[in-house]
Order: sequence, then C-alpha cells, then structure tokens
Amino acid sequence: MVLKQFHKSTFFIVFCTVFCVGLILAQTVSYPEFKKINSFEIQSFEDGVFKATVNASIYNSNWFSINGKEIKFKMRYKNRLVAVGASTDLVSFQRKALSGLPIELDFYPDSMKNDLKEILLLDSILVDIDLTGKFTFLGIRSQKVIPTWLKTDDLVNTLVAQSMEGDGLKMKSVKLINAGLEQSSFKVAFDFKNTLSLPMELKTMHYAIYADKAKQNRVAVWDFDIYKEVPCNMIEPIEGEVLVDNLSSAMSGLTKVLKGKLDYYLDGYALIALKGREVKIPIKQHFLVEPLTQKITIIKEYE
Repeated sequence: MVLKQFHKSTFFIVFCTVFCVGLILAQTVSYPEFKKINSFEIQSFEDGVFKATVNASIYNSNWFSINGKEIKFKMRYKNRLVAVGASTDLVSFQRKALSGLPIELDFYPDSMKNDLKEILLLDSILVDIDLTGKFTFLGIRSQKVIPTWLKTDDLVNTLVAQSMEGDGLKMKSVKLINAGLEQSSFKVAFDFKNTLSLPMELKTMHYAIYADKAKQNRVAVWDFDIYKEVPCNMIEPIEGEVLVDNLSSAMSGLTKVLKGKLDYYLDGYALIALKGREVKIPIKQHFLVEPLTQKITIIKEYE
C-alpha cells in the first residue's frame, strides 16, 4: 500500500514537473517571425485569377530549429483582401537564421484597380500580411498580422494589363494585299483604346506571326513606332503592312496547304508610358487565311 502510494506520488511529481517545464518552454518559445517580402511575381492568368508567387523572409530567433506546416498567407490593401495563398510543404526554419519561404498566391487585381492613379506615383505601397502556421513545437498554431512595404513595379504592370484586357488592344482587320510565291503582303489594323482613368503615351508596338500554335515557326515580325498621347476612353487606330514568308508557312503542315487554309498566330504587345512608367499591353490573336479566295477570318484570342 505504501509502495503504491509512493508510485502515485512519484508519478504526480514527475507529471507536474514535466507540465511546468513544458509550460515555461512554451512561454519562452518565439515562433518564426515574418520580416519582409523579398519578391512578388505574377506568373500567369487562369480562370479570371492571376497566379503569383511571393518569397517571404521568416526569422527563427530560437536556439533550436523549428518546422512549420499549413502556412497560410493573406494580403490586404486598405483593408481589402487582394491575395490569398499557402505553402503546403513542410518548412524548416533554422535556429537563429533568416529563411526564405516561397508561397503560391491567387491575386485579385480588381480590388485594387480604383487605386491605380495613386499606386502609379509610388515606389512601394503599405500592405498588411496575415500569416498563420502550425509549428512542430507543441503543435501550436501561430498567427500574426504584419504591415510591410510591397514594391509596385510588377503590381502596376498587372493592374494596367488587367484593366486593358478585352477592349484595350484588339485586332480590327486583316487584308491580303499581294500573294506571291515566296511572300504575301498583309495589311493589319488594330484598335488601341485607353480604358484607364488617366491619359497615356502609346510608344511602340511589336508582334510576331507564327504558322503554328506552339510558336516554333515564325513567319513574320513587325515593329512600329507611334509615340502619341491617347486621352481617356479614346481609340487610337494602328495599322501597317507585314510580309509573311509563304514557304515557311507551307512547311507548317501539308494538310493545311492541301485544304487551302492556313492558320496564323499573332503574339505581341504595345508599349505604353504612364507617369514615367513603361508597361507592356499584350495581344494574342488567331486568324485563318484562305489563299485561293483571299478570305481571312479572325477567329479568337488564344492562350
């Protein structure tokens, strides 16, 4: 009986000791701290959402390494949610060290486009970063909201390109002027509409034409200097002649030649200037040429 009581007392003392030590350690542990954004880069546009990557600096001030998982990231600008993302892999933060944490984001520029005028005048904007994660030490989840500065260079490009999407830059017409054995001459016309809320300078336009969707067989290149100011909601017509290499076009597919139809894929951009910043407005267009009838059909934008 005495021995049993002794074991219980010993167990209780050990339990209390472990609990107290764990509690003290838990209170003294510093969870990895977000320091700054190293980079913010737009990767692609999918299903109406921009895919971006962020590399964040995280500092572990503890004397031991610590792992983190389920790390989630939210970015707010003027209390509006503009991006969400997560790092699904297990991340190791080395002791007394600064580590880079890559995070994939869904970025929603629509929520910021009304601030474009303001953002254009700034090198950086203040955003709030809401970072949460589950860390291996006692499995405790940590959350912190940290104000930080974000460079606006890539952000401006995204906001402008998204605002100009659709009616901003589109192919208006394609006409076959002369069809030779080696080359064909086309007159290509575009409409450039300033859909932004401030004037811009349309500087240059560049595009290439390919005979295949994979853009391996380039058959024409066109460069045009414009350097003209375009007021808000005004349309600037752009047109010029381009020579297409027929031999290269024919080599893209014998079946197309026999059917009398040739596919062409135009890929390029217009270079504009806004408040001293240069931004590229992309254009991608697919059109079909029937050499015998000289019929040309603008089909649709392609990815």
